[in-house]
Amino acid sequence: MSKVYPLKDNQAHAVDPLRTVWLSASAGTGKTQVLSARVLRLLLQDGVEPEQLLCLTFTKAGAAEMATRVNEVLASWVRMDDARLARDLMAIGAPFDPPTVARARSRFAAVLDCAGGGLRIETIHAFCQWLLASFPVEAGLRPGTRAMEDRDRALLVRQVLADMLVEAEQHCDEALLEALAALSLRMSEDQVEAFLLRSAGARELWWGTGAWTPPLMPRIARVLGLGDDDCAAGLAAICDDGVFDAAALRSCLEVQLDWGTANGAKMAGPVAQWLDASPADRARDIELLAKALLNAEGEPKWLKNLLKIDASYEDAADRVIASIEAVREFKAKVDLAELLDTALTVGRRFALAWDAAKTREGFIDFDDQIRAAADLLTKQTTGEWIRFKLDRRFDHILVDEAQDTNASQWEIVLEGLVSDFFTGEGQRGPKTRTLFVVGDYKQAIFGFQGTSPENFARASLKVKQQLAEVAAVLRDPERELLNLGLGQSFRTANPILGFVDDAIGRIGWDRFGLSEKPEPHRGLPIPGTVGLWRVVGDEALSEDGEEPDEGAEGWLSRPDRELADKIARQVRAWIDVGFPLGKGTSRLADAGDVMILVRKRKDLAGLIVARLHARGVPVAGVDRLRLGAPLAVKDLMAAVRFASQPLDDLNLAGLLVSPLIGWSQEQLLEHGYRPERERLWSWLRRNEGPATFETMERLRGLLARADYDPPQVLLHWLLVGPWDGRRKLVARLGREANDPIDELLNAAMAYSSANVPSLVGFLQWFDAGEGELKREAGKSDGLVRVMTVHGAKGLQAPIVILADAADDPDASPPRGLELVEEILDMRRKLPLPPLRKEEKAPAVLEAEAAAKQAEREEHWRLLYVAMTRAEEALFVAGAKGKARRKSGAELPEDSWYAQLEPLFEGEWEHCPLWGARKTIGAPQPFSATKAVAEPVARIALPQVLLTPVGAEPRPPRPLAPSSLGEDDAPDPPASPGPGAMLAARRGTLMHRLIERLPEVARESRLEAGLAWLARAGAEFGMVEREEMVRSAVGVLDDPNWADVFGEESLAEVPLTAVVGGRVVSGTVDRLVIGRERIRIVDFKTARRPPVSLAEIPGAYIRQMAAYVAALEAIYPGVPVEAALLYTHSPQLFVLPQELVDAQKLRLAGQQESFSG
Repeated sequence: MSKVYPLKDNQAHAVDPLRTVWLSASAGTGKTQVLSARVLRLLLQDGVEPEQLLCLTFTKAGAAEMATRVNEVLASWVRMDDARLARDLMAIGAPFDPPTVARARSRFAAVLDCAGGGLRIETIHAFCQWLLASFPVEAGLRPGTRAMEDRDRALLVRQVLADMLVEAEQHCDEALLEALAALSLRMSEDQVEAFLLRSAGARELWWGTGAWTPPLMPRIARVLGLGDDDCAAGLAAICDDGVFDAAALRSCLEVQLDWGTANGAKMAGPVAQWLDASPADRARDIELLAKALLNAEGEPKWLKNLLKIDASYEDAADRVIASIEAVREFKAKVDLAELLDTALTVGRRFALAWDAAKTREGFIDFDDQIRAAADLLTKQTTGEWIRFKLDRRFDHILVDEAQDTNASQWEIVLEGLVSDFFTGEGQRGPKTRTLFVVGDYKQAIFGFQGTSPENFARASLKVKQQLAEVAAVLRDPERELLNLGLGQSFRTANPILGFVDDAIGRIGWDRFGLSEKPEPHRGLPIPGTVGLWRVVGDEALSEDGEEPDEGAEGWLSRPDRELADKIARQVRAWIDVGFPLGKGTSRLADAGDVMILVRKRKDLAGLIVARLHARGVPVAGVDRLRLGAPLAVKDLMAAVRFASQPLDDLNLAGLLVSPLIGWSQEQLLEHGYRPERERLWSWLRRNEGPATFETMERLRGLLARADYDPPQVLLHWLLVGPWDGRRKLVARLGREANDPIDELLNAAMAYSSANVPSLVGFLQWFDAGEGELKREAGKSDGLVRVMTVHGAKGLQAPIVILADAADDPDASPPRGLELVEEILDMRRKLPLPPLRKEEKAPAVLEAEAAAKQAEREEHWRLLYVAMTRAEEALFVAGAKGKARRKSGAELPEDSWYAQLEPLFEGEWEHCPLWGARKTIGAPQPFSATKAVAEPVARIALPQVLLTPVGAEPRPPRPLAPSSLGEDDAPDPPASPGPGAMLAARRGTLMHRLIERLPEVARESRLEAGLAWLARAGAEFGMVEREEMVRSAVGVLDDPNWADVFGEESLAEVPLTAVVGGRVVSGTVDRLVIGRERIRIVDFKTARRPPVSLAEIPGAYIRQMAAYVAALEAIYPGVPVEAALLYTHSPQLFVLPQELVDAQKLRLAGQQESFSG
């Protein structure tokens, strides 16, 4: 139950329901509490109904948290006694007179009864979806349009690319094919896909007034500063004597000739040749000229010697170098223009095809939602009418996490919702409209989504100007924007916030991208500590400069492995020995009190999770990962892949050593070592023995379900059925395996709901675009949380570890570089593909420098967010990279570790685990011993929860095999008794022998059959078992039909074909497809087999006739021969062709299913 806390100072001013407020709230200052209190104050106002409020926030989790808080408080007010309710109202600054108390008790019912079933507290994307759904015709949406998910995007990208290639091939579009080939050679598959999606996102380039249309080169040239002339002509022009300083070059040539040495002549030859060439040839050979004149450092060759000949040589050479650099710069622009022409040609074609594909499939992605909503609210045709409709609905708008709102989203809020919001204020009487915005510019860390502190400041200025006009008209200063700040943290101890202020001061507040120095933080008056652990990997490498390979993790750097291990050992020590915490009630920390943060999602996070799990520390796993990445998902998908394709040796080997089967590597080598080109599954079947019998039975059980179970049913069977997969995976991988398992089941159900389910189709769908698993980490649930700083936004923990503080922020280039075209009062952004250093023209270098500065500012704001997650203890750790260890270089200057280390005064203290450490402050003193939890009895689950869900009912078949004719049942029930049961058992064993033995080499069939019957048919004597095996082998060795049981034959083959407009489907037991003929055999288990062809039931003949007809439709012109094998005898009956042809004419019904 949410508690109402008394509001203090600016918190109380911010919830005034009559004021429009812009609130800058530092980390931990209770902004969610203020937001919730303001909603409550608004609901308590006379004339304000719940449907008149609109609350926009950044994440679904944030929206859910605020809605939960408000609803819980309103629900508690319904039956709360008057004294407690009065205290709650006083706490939020509301009156507590009888009318207000009565209204407070009714607000919960009002919320439940309002349109939509509750308060509209939602993300900006959810609001856009609602807006577009409310005005679909005006937005131009087709019926059935739905939001695009990540997997939908991945699948559609591949489909659009494939369609582009096919269309280009069909229309002989060599230009597009060559452009695609050029991009593929320059970039990886992922890079090409990312660039094309960025091109599709640059809609202003391809649509609207002044859109780019072929040819693109003139527009590209103007953006790069090449002018309107032909690039080749422009390049030649700057090599002409009128532009290039040819006079200086001729002066240099004369000095070289006057030198009179071989070196002088060697230089003079290329120079003279270049001067005699045409401007176009000069442009082509500019590097030959530079090579003749300059050394590797770009300085004039033989300068000292040539100065002795002529003292003016250096001045002339410098002027020539300047001219060469000008040509190089222009040539770089030309080369870049040609590259961009190729890339953007493909990008434009993809963007047009992508937009058409989304429309065709009925998809709308997040960016489309924002754009469409903004267009809907601002376009001239319908915008005013829609704004009028919204204006009548909402009187109070609240925006949370405003620093994470990008320019497009601000356009919806400011231009769409607020532009006319305060118009006509004086005519509304006592009714006042308000806007409430809360955010913290120091926490703007989502620059890759277009957010920045500048957006926050510009939006504040615009609202301030708008309200200043309203206040001036009404002559009421209370209508002006109220700018407030919250600096008192209710989360973090004072020593930690003092360290945060010191860090901002040392780094420089301007380097955070802030326009002014932030106010000092005020924290909780409780003990707190900040620790610095000595960086891992600071010792020198071995003489050869290489790190020792350490098995399966050898591809990870040794410092990273050591860092992960030390962090795990440290957390384990805190749990075992106790780390005192003092916030609230004094206690000792447990695993749920620890949060480990990394700058970027990389291997270190997973390594830390593995080390924690290995040391028995409860851990929640990383906060976000690809669905196909967790080992639990890989193991389950290996089982699904085996069911679909058992001959995949690598997949089967992985399945065998997974927790689902449990073989060791030694067992795999013992039972799987086989001759070259022998399939693992075939080898295991042929060499089955007592040690592998149980495994083979389980694998055969899986294969038996493959053709009938949809993916989600098969996965459920694997998890809770005989394989007991969930228990085994969790036992091996830890509790964090549960979330990926559940997400895999959800993915399988999502696939089956949108497609005709099949295992092959599911595998293709899964591999085409792996979804992302996002773990909700709002509550610790007693588990260590390992996540990125971005994922930790809005969260907190008593103990926070910055695990990769020593990483280099310059290790990766800036993301998503763009050039800008400014024309017709519009700014169009051109996405750039990845470029090599020599390809970066000056315009690109300027864009790169600006992007680096923006990313560096966000790098420091990310540090601020990371540090302010801590409540009572903050620890800084890191590992030195291999390159810096090898060179002995210091840590990167702009790494968090390097900037924070000087704040720790004093000498290093010895630490057994980390080698050395420095500390500021001290943790809460605590003398109690670690509490030991009492064991809880295991809860016995009801059997219904442990029973696998059965297969979905199959649709009824129009005609069952037993109704294919007028024949009586060919195999009436046997008389009860031991003899009958033994005979039935004999028939079953004979059937299974004939199924198994074809996979065994002919010379080993007798021995293998006896070995198998010794286990499976122990109730029979040796003589009977030998007779059964010899009978089965005799049938298989029949020279006339041996090929049906040979190596080229197939078993349990499903057939489906349309015969004469009728659907025939079924499964034939044995099939061999030859060049001259096709042969099939179907097994029958009748206990009283016929003695001649005349006694075979007509239904069986018609069934085989249907199989023959189906195969003749699939393989036209190839004869098909059929036979029936009665396994009880065993006895093989070859069906004459005329008998089969006669029965074909009696096939009835539109769909017949034969299951033999």
